[in-house]
Amino acid sequence: MEAQIMKLEAPYDYIYCNGEVGKHIATYIVGESHVDEDGTYTLETHSHPIVQYKNSPKGVVWNRAELTDCEVLCSEADMRVDVEKFFLLSMQRAGQRAQEVGDDYEYAAVNDSAHEAVLMKERLRMNGMGFKSDEEVVEVGVEVGKCSDGYFAQLVDVNIMFFHYIEPTLDELGKRLTWEREFWEEFYDYVVKIKYTPESTLARGFVEEL
Repeated sequence: MEAQIMKLEAPYDYIYCNGEVGKHIATYIVGESHVDEDGTYTLETHSHPIVQYKNSPKGVVWNRAELTDCEVLCSEADMRVDVEKFFLLSMQRAGQRAQEVGDDYEYAAVNDSAHEAVLMKERLRMNGMGFKSDEEVVEVGVEVGKCSDGYFAQLVDVNIMFFHYIEPTLDELGKRLTWEREFWEEFYDYVVKIKYTPESTLARGFVEEL
């Protein structure tokens, strides 16, 4: 078995894996070669990130994660994270936590994503990172319908936010949706404006006026 450290050069990438954020400063590469009885040559390699956490010594090896498990959040040259990538990672982390305790992965991924987003944003702030988006206005499709308890509203696609509300009246449902939009616009530091678009007959003429 052979091992080597490949040092990287600035500007460094900030990477994410399993809820951790670090500056990727080098890679620890482990390789082992084999020759089978029939002469077949195989090489097995593993590449582990070496990172620096904010205000900590350099050289922490992510020994439980390989580079293929990691996501690049941003570069030192542009310390901003795309909002859609951010929310997707928040959903993935919520699902991972659910699996760890034996809960339903998909249910937790959407229902606990906001909580994970708050935790992840704090990690970004600790490292001096913010948000960015390719679109100034993000359209979010909303389905509205009647149910036994009144009216419900849910998202068709989960890209930068998630909600599912049931309220006794359309007026109260509208207040919920307005609050939700204002929360996420502020959460993303107003780099995007959220525009509700109708995805059902009852939503048409309702969500556009919120």
